Amino acid sequence: MKHLAELVWLLSISPSLLAQEAATDSVLMNLRLDEVVVTGTGTEHYLKDVPVQTDVISGKALEQYQGRSLEDILEGLSPSITFNASDMGSGIQMNGLGNDYILILVNGKRLAGDVGGQNDLSIINTVNIERIEIVKGASSSLYGSDAIAGVINIITKKNKDRVSVTNNSRVGYHGDIQQSEVIGFKHGKVNSTTSVFVKHTDGWRNTTEEWDHHEVVDGSVTKTVNRATNFTLSENLSYQVNRRLSLTADASYYQRKTYRLCGPYKYYAYDQFYRNIDAALGGKYQLNDKDYLSLDLTYGKYNFYYDYNQMETTDYFDEETGKRIIRYPGERILQTAQQQLVAHAKGVFYLGDEHTLSAGLEYQFNHLKAPHRIIDDKASVYTISPYLQDEWNISDRLNVTAGLRWVVHKEFGQQLTPKISALYKWNNWNLRGTYSYGFKAPTLKELYDDYVAQIGGGPMKHYKGNTDLTPQTSHYVSLGIEYRINRAQVAITGYYNRIRDMIALTEVPTSAEDKLDEIQATMQYQNLAKARSFGFDVSVDYQILPSLAIRGGYSYTDAKAQYTDDPSDPNYMLYTPINGTSFHNANWKVAWNHEWKAYKLDISLFGRYSSTRYYITDGNGKAYQLWRLNTSHRVWNTNKWNITLHAGVDNLFNYVDRTPFGRHRGTSSSGRTLYASVIVKFSNKNK
Repeated sequence: MKHLAELVWLLSISPSLLAQEAATDSVLMNLRLDEVVVTGTGTEHYLKDVPVQTDVISGKALEQYQGRSLEDILEGLSPSITFNASDMGSGIQMNGLGNDYILILVNGKRLAGDVGGQNDLSIINTVNIERIEIVKGASSSLYGSDAIAGVINIITKKNKDRVSVTNNSRVGYHGDIQQSEVIGFKHGKVNSTTSVFVKHTDGWRNTTEEWDHHEVVDGSVTKTVNRATNFTLSENLSYQVNRRLSLTADASYYQRKTYRLCGPYKYYAYDQFYRNIDAALGGKYQLNDKDYLSLDLTYGKYNFYYDYNQMETTDYFDEETGKRIIRYPGERILQTAQQQLVAHAKGVFYLGDEHTLSAGLEYQFNHLKAPHRIIDDKASVYTISPYLQDEWNISDRLNVTAGLRWVVHKEFGQQLTPKISALYKWNNWNLRGTYSYGFKAPTLKELYDDYVAQIGGGPMKHYKGNTDLTPQTSHYVSLGIEYRINRAQVAITGYYNRIRDMIALTEVPTSAEDKLDEIQATMQYQNLAKARSFGFDVSVDYQILPSLAIRGGYSYTDAKAQYTDDPSDPNYMLYTPINGTSFHNANWKVAWNHEWKAYKLDISLFGRYSSTRYYITDGNGKAYQLWRLNTSHRVWNTNKWNITLHAGVDNLFNYVDRTPFGRHRGTSSSGRTLYASVIVKFSNKNK
């Protein structure tokens, strides 16, 4: 904190800062409060007026932070979100609950594909993000299953000019290279945004120590983060047919290859390859100036492969199938193929000034093909869900939003999921309260998984699904208070989330047959006795001067589960922290800017703290504190051209967690790193 205080003091005594007009303070604060958000209710609201507690990571914050990945951005700018590093997608947690309980949306549409229950956020071009909206707590009434912990909606940039071309080139330590091209054009009724994104890292190794079964050995060359290359191509196209009817078409292609080195104690015969294809068609018909009908069709296919990389043929006998397996150099073997189809019809009707009615019908179909990972190689499921929501403006001060969704699940029958939120305004105070009921059916992997693997240098384990699982349900309650004046805003939100029949991967007795095959442990998905998560979030925004602002956030999370209801079990009635939970997380920011005639300078200092991260097995993760210093230099700005240079230092004080690979549970930072980027934008605006 000493470093932060010194920086604030130095900036505060600058004569140029004091010369600024204080009258602009309120304008700067209101810019954020008047930002339009859509995720919380499915309809447009100013941030200050939305009845559902919503956090926004603005485009300005994204520009200041200059994160190299979406994981980096979310963890660095939202204290209630944490990540567990993995080659298998992104191990995200929100208020103590993991991937399976968090719904990821891109422009309001479900992100297709996950690997090992983890979303692959590398699909998203971070340079092309307009803002990120975060809604905490169960949102099943509006978004269906998967939204027990909350919703993260990534809104991408849309072209606003007749012609625009933006080039973003970034380089950093460890072979960190990012190249983004965004091309937009508008002609008559047609508007197009095309994005190309390439990212590469050479990876890094924090330690040469590695777990080999139950012992720590030295000399490994296995990297903590492996070398990887990403490529994303996306297109967003809209056509305004007439004053009432508009059409949209979206498509994207993504691939990522993760190269895994062969160390003396960890022998990888294959690399990992991922491919995703998304396509969407949509239409919106304005019944009048406010009311509208919409229809969206989205399709996503996410494939995961092993790329065999050895110079010699891999030849072994599979005890499970009784077959001889031969893999040749350069061979690509499918592990999972996940397909998702969503059809969503919606109508929004403004019934005078008091009521806004939203009604919709959603059909979702999921298919999983995994020849080496699930029973019978493939499985599918569908849900049909009509829903209704009413936003009732009882008075100028009081808004109540109530919604109800009827879920019809192929395997688990019918379920009603209600939600009610209220917003009360009193002078500079906002009071928000929410109750919501969540529903989440077991995933196809939780039902049908069946494979053997060695993960993180540990023992051979048999991973099994469970067809006897029952759906999870939750009761979520939150209460928040917000105070704002011209230059400052303070918000505190407390929450309690109780989950019934929570599904978790737990250790069960190993069969005699598995023991003969040297399998040392068996992990199976089970319904837990009880689980709950409670805590509170605090955020502070203060525009000290027009050119100097600070922001801080703190999240306390107590997320625990009772893993057994068997009175004879020694762990009966014992609440254990949910895997990957840290009780205390905080981040902070101080940002200063000043503009001369042709040059503008921005300096931002960010900090992140996370307490000890708890795990059921294999030890806990270390607490850590990371600092980031970024600078932005706008060197040329005309009506058509803008050139901005960025340079910064990540992990300013060079913290490295050297926990042996395979038991790494904390941060995977490589230490102090430098980066530099240049953004060149050409735009020809419509007159």
